Amino acid sequence: MVVGCLLPFRGVSQAVQFQQLSVEEGLSHNHVTAIVKDKRGFLWFGTPAGLSRYDGHEVKVFRHAANQPYSIVDSDILDLFVGPHRQLWVKTKLGMNIYDDRREQFIRNVDSVLQSMGLPIAEIIAIQRNDQGKCWFLQAEGMVSSYDEQNGVVSSYPRADPAAPVTGIALDRSGKAWTVDQQGTVCQLEGGSRVAYRLRDRDGGDQGSADFQLFIDRNGYPWVYAASLPVGVYWWPDEQGPPLHLTTESEGMSLNNQLIFGMAEDPDGNIWIATDHGGINLVDPKNRQISYLLHDEYNDRTISQNSVMAIYCDVDGILWAGTFKRGVSYYHPSQIQFALYQRQRGRGESVLPFDDINQFVEDEKGNVWIGTNGGGLIYFDRRANRFTQYRHNPKDPHSLGSDVIVNLYIDRKGVLWIGTYHGGLNRFDGHRFVRYTHDALNPASIPDNSVWEIYEDTRGRFWVGTLKAGLAQLNRATGRFTRLGFGEQGFTQSAYISAITEDQRGGIWFGTATGVEMLTPEGTFKLFSYRGDQPGALSNDHVNEIIEDGHQRIWVATREGLNLYDAATGTFRAFRMEDGLPDNTVLGVVEDREGTIWVSTARGISAIREEISNPGQWRFWNYDRRDGLQGNAFNEDAICLLSTGELLFGGPSGFNVIDPAHIQSPPSTQTPPVLTDFQLFNRSVDVSQWLGRKEVTLSHEQDMLGFVVASLYFLNKDRAYFRYKLEGFDQDWVAMDRRTRKAAFTNLDPGNYQFRVMVSEDGENWSVPYTLASITIMPPFWRTGWAYFLYTVFGLGSILLIRHIERTREKTRFALQRERQEARSKLENVLKQQATMEQVYKKKLDVFPSEKPVMTADESFLRKALDTVEQHMAEADFSVESFAHAMHVSRVSLYKRILTLTGHTPSEFIRNIRLRRGAQLLEQSGLTVAEIAYEVGFSNPKPFSKYFKALYGVAPSAYRK
Repeated sequence: MVVGCLLPFRGVSQAVQFQQLSVEEGLSHNHVTAIVKDKRGFLWFGTPAGLSRYDGHEVKVFRHAANQPYSIVDSDILDLFVGPHRQLWVKTKLGMNIYDDRREQFIRNVDSVLQSMGLPIAEIIAIQRNDQGKCWFLQAEGMVSSYDEQNGVVSSYPRADPAAPVTGIALDRSGKAWTVDQQGTVCQLEGGSRVAYRLRDRDGGDQGSADFQLFIDRNGYPWVYAASLPVGVYWWPDEQGPPLHLTTESEGMSLNNQLIFGMAEDPDGNIWIATDHGGINLVDPKNRQISYLLHDEYNDRTISQNSVMAIYCDVDGILWAGTFKRGVSYYHPSQIQFALYQRQRGRGESVLPFDDINQFVEDEKGNVWIGTNGGGLIYFDRRANRFTQYRHNPKDPHSLGSDVIVNLYIDRKGVLWIGTYHGGLNRFDGHRFVRYTHDALNPASIPDNSVWEIYEDTRGRFWVGTLKAGLAQLNRATGRFTRLGFGEQGFTQSAYISAITEDQRGGIWFGTATGVEMLTPEGTFKLFSYRGDQPGALSNDHVNEIIEDGHQRIWVATREGLNLYDAATGTFRAFRMEDGLPDNTVLGVVEDREGTIWVSTARGISAIREEISNPGQWRFWNYDRRDGLQGNAFNEDAICLLSTGELLFGGPSGFNVIDPAHIQSPPSTQTPPVLTDFQLFNRSVDVSQWLGRKEVTLSHEQDMLGFVVASLYFLNKDRAYFRYKLEGFDQDWVAMDRRTRKAAFTNLDPGNYQFRVMVSEDGENWSVPYTLASITIMPPFWRTGWAYFLYTVFGLGSILLIRHIERTREKTRFALQRERQEARSKLENVLKQQATMEQVYKKKLDVFPSEKPVMTADESFLRKALDTVEQHMAEADFSVESFAHAMHVSRVSLYKRILTLTGHTPSEFIRNIRLRRGAQLLEQSGLTVAEIAYEVGFSNPKPFSKYFKALYGVAPSAYRK
């Protein structure tokens, strides 16, 4: 039977399958008393142990804290309301609190808030707010008042019956308020007739003064129930007629429990009634039908408990049910789309009798034979929704040979063949099983009792692949087998045959444990196997399935990827997780009617389709247990395309029926993403410092930032995709880690930045960019306007002083030069006389030294500096201090010398050498930009790209081109 409750009134049979949220995911307690969504899109759950806020990814808990006046006054939450200005009002056992979302604090003194609005100071029972900003307050003694946010007007409403206090209040679809009193009388507060609906004395009189509650459906009709008495529900489907009283005794539409805790309406107009120990009673008002959503201890996709304390439908149409002890169950029709058949105890022939599914085959009637892993053979009559099971009986030689079914096949004559594990090949004629088993003394018997594959080709050859003895062919007329053998002298290399298929040319493809062996129409073999990292080779030798698609392409499923065969080149293209698969272990593959390739893996299933406008490019749509699959892991070759176009996928926990033509896209949500945490140096900043601010100003030292975001997308939360860009730093959009949902930045320069985010539900279609934060990093004092003014004044003064000094030096230099010229003249005369004497008295001998380049002290210093930086090129922590130490000079001396000789500071000198070395590597090596950045000593590729572009005028990637 399909899991959950079938809703025939939805037009298409749809199983209601829930997802769960509990303390294991972060809830403060599994007893959930109230549920509401706030103005920012967060979901709030009240519990006896605190208030839980859910952002679609994580739960944040707010509890009372002693000596903290802005914490909630009490952790025992009774109810939640959206009040004036869409603030969250939290009712606890010790009183009401108002949540200040800009500071994530609580206002305890609610009396002063009521007084400031002009409302009575009294205990608040309930609050209702419409979309126009008008709020109605139900307070102690049945007082009802309204507050208009726009003009601050307060109105009070007298009781319709002075002897009967108002006990409940509700809004209709137009935003008008209605009340119900202790006698069950329903009144409209403004406009029209005050008293609209009244319980007759014999209907409600015997209940005394009940704590009646009110719910108004989309048609404007009231539903009245008592939260503390088991009286069922009164429903007025007609303004003029009496109410229908739904109880456990009512005919046609009977409840399964009369104590009701709440009601909600889904987008289709169905009424969800939360009961005590009766689960959810689901009412279809249009067709006057009722069904029950009940907990099944053997199925975690049913409602987690039958005592439902709170029920809530949010703006996206998701139904949230808070239970007494098992947390929250939630449902949306698109969240779990695939019908699931599982074993359920005590349900008879309408229930799958065994869970572990290995094989499917469809007969000519459209019914399905199911092979199980220990439960025998099952026949599924789909029209009658009936399962018939056939088991092995050791005492009956005409029973199934084994309860472990490995393969099923229906031949051209409609005969069902069953491959078993240690039970031989079986044939079923509709009444009894005929077994073909191995006989060591009979060479015409099947070579192995474990039959893994059965296949009839276009020439009528009936192939039987075994676990340990290779291939055999069966003559079905005589029952004799021809053993083909395996190994060097055999028909196939491998003894294990896992797949057999025939292509359009007549080639027979055999999947084995050592690759693929293809028998050509000419009778020769082609072998395909794994060959290390050789391009075009099979990705793995262990083959699980082989198919030919509608374009005559061969697909091979292996334990290490999905392979697509290119007949033109004789090579394979492998698809793995990095291409989009949920897992590399591909267990089955099938093509649907539209040409989409479906594969089952160890982590869900994937639908793969080639882009029409871009041949060779493939898109992947992945599904897992959250979509309703029997589990993430499936069984090998447990996959089948039916004549209806539906697909069957089997695994250890049952099987799914998937109709590709009716898969729904996830509901789009208009809720923008939110920033849930802002961090400096990996530490969270108090929300009051950034939440709700147009701009956050930081000092120049606060240059290491982190942003954590949430999608507020509550269906299949882990499938939200994020891109981010820090305007002023990033040039392109960057994919965000979907697990951490955090973007981090280091060493940001002073300036203005905007953190922007885009969200996608499928990784393909993206939302508009949302600006979640504006950041200004102030420059240090020495880079401010005043500093530059002082630099200018100091510079001008320095220039004037230097000019004065230069003039004085020039005069002194001129005087010294004249004195030197006079002395030089005298010296030249002396030298001339001495030279004349030497020529006379000495033998002339000319000795000249060899010409060598003379290096100045400055050149020697620069050469040593360059060598030092190159020696420490790859060290990201090589600083100016390290540079000075290596040069055996002080930092001040190094600074002055380098600046004087090069015009750059030592840090700029180091960086420029690294950038020039990076440019060489870009030209001469095949390294990536990131690898080059690390090679030349940058700890992060982003600053490398930034400084490289500043030096060369182009980005590193463009420089390489």
